Amino acid sequence: MNDDVPNYPLVGSIQNSVAMGFLGNQAVFAVANALGARVVHAQSMFASARGGIAGRTSAIADPQQFRRDVAFVVSQRPGVIVIGYLPKPMHVDIVATELREYKGVVLLDPVIGDYQKGLYVSEETARSIRELLLPIAQIVTPNRFEAEVLLGTGDRTMSEHAYLNGIFDLGPQAVIITSFERDAERHRMKTLFSNGYSYYRIWGPYFPVYQAHGAGDVFAAGIGGFCALGGSPFAATLLTTALCSRAVANTTPYGGSTVDPIGALAKWNPLGYQVDDDRTMRFCERSNVESEALKPTADDGPRLKFAPPKHKIIYG
Repeated sequence: MNDDVPNYPLVGSIQNSVAMGFLGNQAVFAVANALGARVVHAQSMFASARGGIAGRTSAIADPQQFRRDVAFVVSQRPGVIVIGYLPKPMHVDIVATELREYKGVVLLDPVIGDYQKGLYVSEETARSIRELLLPIAQIVTPNRFEAEVLLGTGDRTMSEHAYLNGIFDLGPQAVIITSFERDAERHRMKTLFSNGYSYYRIWGPYFPVYQAHGAGDVFAAGIGGFCALGGSPFAATLLTTALCSRAVANTTPYGGSTVDPIGALAKWNPLGYQVDDDRTMRFCERSNVESEALKPTADDGPRLKFAPPKHKIIYG
């Protein structure tokens, strides 16, 4: 081995793949490679392009082949494994089984559905993700609809603390709820963050003129990439919020109008800012990404009495 060759961080990705566009595994490849990491992946499903594109074909991964592919990803010992779209309960079970001996960070992006389309998967698949994967994930990135599915509630009057603590109590050590609230008038989107000790609202730019196909996949890819490069989940959330807004603004017809993280990262360099939370906050303010601490209430406060150690990836 040549000692002069850089030793790049390795990110694992287990989710759907597309022939064209920045979705699933292709979103992870685009972001991780641009940031200086490398990727090993397994595909749960293959499609020509995103849904709704004329001439699109798709095929769900054969379970036996998928098991071998997932086992190979785990055997490479990536520092972070991003788990995205899993079409059937059997795919969820395979991933959960193969991760039993994995020692790195599991980032679960529970691709279950949204308010506009409802569930993307069967109720059985959603239940399997909740019962088998959520307890072993260190970081989870649901949108608000998905958070409610995982919590088993449709009560949208719950406090922000209640959402975060409800997911935290199911096992993850860092909870990031995306698309929590949209302010169309001020063109802002709210994300919630917690590591059980620190609780934040994070506001980022919102561009309603774009459909933002793939924004959720790019978000999970960004969190995985920045964490693999040494950032905390909090720093990764701030940087990825900026990255996603820029990726949306770079949307082109390519891939059926999927967002473009490569176009965004070609004009914007966040490297080096992920290593310190305060520095990250100041840097992201230039991209109109702002954060504010959530104050505990009498009914719902922090789950942890002490901040996680700084050397742990879950600190915020």
